[in-house]
Amino acid sequence: MCGEHIDFQNKRITLYQHKTDTGYTIPIFPQLHGLLDSLRDRGSVLNGQSVFKVRDPKKALDAACKRLNLPHFSPRSLRRCFITRAIEKGVDFKTIASWQGHRDGGVLIAKTYSHLRNEHSDNMAKKLV
Repeated sequence: MCGEHIDFQNKRITLYQHKTDTGYTIPIFPQLHGLLDSLRDRGSVLNGQSVFKVRDPKKALDAACKRLNLPHFSPRSLRRCFITRAIEKGVDFKTIASWQGHRDGGVLIAKTYSHLRNEHSDNMAKKLV
């Protein structure tokens, strides 16, 4: 992700699928806004430059887990965690799919992540009273 991919005014980020070379946009999530603002203020978010200086996210994440004495997490496991949490927070499948760059309207997300944790399922059942 390069600086020109971040639209601070409209609070959007444009990402690109490497497999299909197609772009899609996601909102700048509240948890990320402060970090991006500080990077911009320090001049780290400039056009043409990578926002994060990581060559290999898998290796960087693996090294961070080792340094912090955490179990191994892969980018895919973080993606699964994000999607599961979004579903549990009530974000609809179609929106999550668009955030992932999917163009199927949420069908794959619904098929893959319909097995939510028991605690969430129990809380949803309480809504039927």
